[in-house]
Amino acid sequence: MNKSLSNKIYYLTFALAIGVILLHASYLECLNPALDGYDFSYIVQRLFLVIGDACVPTFFVISGYLLFTKFTLKDYPRMLLGKLFSLVIPYFIWSIAAFIFMDLIYPPMNGAAIDVSFKSVVVDILLANEYPHLWFIRPLLVYFICSPLLYFILKYLKKWSILIPIGLFFVYMFFRPVYGGILLCIPLFFVGSYLSYFKVQITNQFKPRLFGIIALLILLSLSVVFTLTHTEFEDYAYYCYRFISPLIVWIAIDVIKPLFKKENILDIFKTSAFIYFSHLFIVNGLKVLFEMFVNIDSNYNCALLFFIISALSIGIDLCVTYLLMRFAKPVYKFLGGR
Repeated sequence: MNKSLSNKIYYLTFALAIGVILLHASYLECLNPALDGYDFSYIVQRLFLVIGDACVPTFFVISGYLLFTKFTLKDYPRMLLGKLFSLVIPYFIWSIAAFIFMDLIYPPMNGAAIDVSFKSVVVDILLANEYPHLWFIRPLLVYFICSPLLYFILKYLKKWSILIPIGLFFVYMFFRPVYGGILLCIPLFFVGSYLSYFKVQITNQFKPRLFGIIALLILLSLSVVFTLTHTEFEDYAYYCYRFISPLIVWIAIDVIKPLFKKENILDIFKTSAFIYFSHLFIVNGLKVLFEMFVNIDSNYNCALLFFIISALSIGIDLCVTYLLMRFAKPVYKFLGGR
């Protein structure tokens, strides 16, 4: 993988991590159509929500792409060991931390009794029930474990193997499995791996900034259309959007490339990992704090909190990441993935 492409992937992961923060900072479910300011608050939040919703499928494609940039069967055991440090350990650290806070500390703070059993502890930690956005890690692990099978499919079916994710997409159009599950990930992982295995050229050769602007406008236009038409997340159109959005986001990232300093490119990639693992603690903590002083029964207040919490979450995450990388690297390696 050439340096230009690897840098672009690093830029992209950072932008996606920021988009995930916007997803979880939303107060869309708290809006009341009967109160003033509903349309305004709905539009401004839903626009960011639709854009942020393109981040997760793009992560899947990137993960598949990175897996096969240097994949060999000989390196398979070493790759799995690497995933132990980059995915498994951070997964359980954050899951355990969330369990301790939500099931052992938070209930007494609200006058409730602690209600846990051995089975509930094991299940909650294994499935990260108290830190649900970590669901993304489980399909990743399954995919990495099964990567030799995918390798043989790509090797023996060659470029005809692209028919597999295309066929799955049309099957999913009828059955539409749950969004947060491994079935949805398979076509996206496969496409990323296919592009990487066959070294398909996915960098922009002609006026990349122009293509980026066009892609960004398309992304914004789709967000406006889905927002104004109140398109449900389960609709066919939105389901298609989730599958094609990685391509749009990939091209659109060229617009923000000048904002990044090349000498800090690897730090950007590391920061993205830590943001993904840690942001929900920060977002939810800020929500609890601000809701003590701000009435969320007001639609305008919901919109205001969305912007404030998004901005503060991004700032706090960046500061914490910098401090850990600067003064506590061993701690960072476990919390953000080595």
